[in-house]
Amino acid sequence: MAYIVMAPMYKTMTSGKVDKYLVRQGDKVKKGTPVAEIVAEGYFTLLSEYDGRVKDFFVGEGEFVEINTPLMEVAEEAG
Repeated sequence: MAYIVMAPMYKTMTSGKVDKYLVRQGDKVKKGTPVAEIVAEGYFTLLSEYDGRVKDFFVGEGEFVEINTPLMEVAEEAG
């Protein structure tokens, strides 16, 4: 299993809000697939770092979290 985390979108970012998920549980993602829209002193798109299927979400839309907080779990697939 792999985890997509709240990645820093700029050097001084310490937290952000998950505005909207662009994938659903069970969706297949590839590295570079847009998975969430993030708000933090701007509007950013978070990209998947893995190939696999979205297994679970840990943070809801509209929630603020610190960077490096796991947002979702991806069951990795060879790709």
